[in-house]
Amino acid sequence: MHPTQATTDAGPHDEEGSGECERVRQVLRRAGFDTSTPAQDGLRVWADAEGVMVGWAAREVLRPTVQVHGHEEDLGRLTSLAGLHQALRTALAVILAEAGLDAAPHGEHLVVVRPPGRARAGGAAGTPG
Repeated sequence: MHPTQATTDAGPHDEEGSGECERVRQVLRRAGFDTSTPAQDGLRVWADAEGVMVGWAAREVLRPTVQVHGHEEDLGRLTSLAGLHQALRTALAVILAEAGLDAAPHGEHLVVVRPPGRARAGGAAGTPG
């Protein structure tokens, strides 16, 4: 199991009902990003005690590399995608900031929080934010 896969699979759980998760999904959709469920590969959004988490699981992208180079001892070097993960996190952080959300690196993911005192546009009454 690849380290990225292990950390990505350990955290997400489906939070379809979370208003803050839905807000992040809407922002990402408007920017052209589709999100997946926690059971799928792709860009994931889930609730965590620290805020809304955004992460990317790339198992299907990596499958051909693992199939070709799986016998090599230095497989992690070929499958880490550190630069790609960093570029994606940076792009997502900019998109979320432009939508009025704060996003900060949290391990291999982003944690998204609404800045204190920022009004919640279209939010449900009684929902913290």
